[in-house]
Amino acid sequence: MTLTFRTIVMTGAFMGLAIVAGQAGAEKGELPPVTAPNAMEGRMPVPESGQVTDAPLGEASGDLSGDVPRQLDMATAVALTLARHPDIARANAALARGRADLGAARSVWTPQVAYQANLGPHMLSGSNSSGLNENMAGPTVYLEQQVWDFGRSKGQIGAARSTTNQRWYEREAAADQLAEQSAMAFLEVRRFEALAQAAETQLGDLAHLRELIGMRVHAGISDKSDLMLADVRVESARGDSIQAQTSAAMARAALANLIGGMPQQLADASALISRFEPADQEPDYDKLPTVAAAKEAADAASAKIGETKAERYPRLGLQLGYTRNNYTYNTRDNSVTALMTVSGNLYRRSDHYLVEAAEEDRRAAEAAHDSTVIEARGRALSAQQEIRAGNARISAYALQEEQAETASRIFLEEYKLGKRTLTELLNTQLEIYRAASARIVAEHDIMEARVRFENLCGNLRPSLGLPAHLSEEENPNG
Repeated sequence: MTLTFRTIVMTGAFMGLAIVAGQAGAEKGELPPVTAPNAMEGRMPVPESGQVTDAPLGEASGDLSGDVPRQLDMATAVALTLARHPDIARANAALARGRADLGAARSVWTPQVAYQANLGPHMLSGSNSSGLNENMAGPTVYLEQQVWDFGRSKGQIGAARSTTNQRWYEREAAADQLAEQSAMAFLEVRRFEALAQAAETQLGDLAHLRELIGMRVHAGISDKSDLMLADVRVESARGDSIQAQTSAAMARAALANLIGGMPQQLADASALISRFEPADQEPDYDKLPTVAAAKEAADAASAKIGETKAERYPRLGLQLGYTRNNYTYNTRDNSVTALMTVSGNLYRRSDHYLVEAAEEDRRAAEAAHDSTVIEARGRALSAQQEIRAGNARISAYALQEEQAETASRIFLEEYKLGKRTLTELLNTQLEIYRAASARIVAEHDIMEARVRFENLCGNLRPSLGLPAHLSEEENPNG
């Protein structure tokens, strides 16, 4: 539609009649003009089953706050996760089991006191006419001390020590994994909240534009089809808003499941993450708990090889004992013994296969160690590339958003003059939303990549101001 100068002048007069014309149109069944408050009115429906409310975090699902502070930052979220997650309790139990196994393995060099008693007919009487159980030994108490076992106990203790160290590192790896999981859940909430805000902004802008178009339609300046097209775009924006709110609610639920409650508000984590070390250098993979745990598993498998090979040799020990003769009841028949014992297997076919199995276990453990390093390197390289590419994405989307906003203002004026169609004007609003959403996604992709890389460097918990280890005094490396 091409507007003449006379039409433009008359537009001001018709604006004063817009409200009255809208009311008259409503009485005739025509579409009423949608104001910005009316458009925003439908962004969050009345909560029903499966619907999302616009209540603050912590009010959407009742009182679930517990010990969670109203203002939650990323470090506190990670600390709450580590304090309550059952994976830490399971890892603690596994570590305690490893220490118990190590104590049992070391006890082989501790003197052992044993006893033996025999029960049978005529054993407790002074006469025996049947000859049954004649000269049977009575109760025996003896003390045994192992002297040498040709490396059997050395391999057993070494395997138990390496297994205990492995479980210590596995506990630290579990803590690092939970810290990353909690930080990522925190950032996911922030991501979808920002996307929901962008969707709300788009809905408000389109509602304002729809109000202007409605006034023009009722003034006879624009076609009624323009109003219908604007309504379609407003409803589409409302759908985007509801979808963004739904994603934000799901992210909040995932975070609440980790920290044990729903905070009222999440603090901005961009300043904290900006202080992380630059992702320029490759991490030292040997210092990662997962890699160190795999190395300890390989060391335990190597120690078991020595333990298995030593089974072909005898055990040497010292035994001191006292035996009471129950048959004669003569104290001269009681005996005190002091012996050097030698025990072992003359032949056992399974020894060869046990050694072979232990060697294969070592090969498998070494391969698992190499696989852990490869996986960590792959994740680190992926995070580095995502960080590098993310900065370029942010610049491109920010420029696109700025240009779309400028074009939207120009197209609005040109639409009033009849130089632009409504479709072109609405498309610029859509481009603003798309560019803003893409920029938000790129910004949070970078932050999540930096969190992953910081964890791969083994520095995530210290960078958040938390202790580097769950129990510093138990560190196998000091």
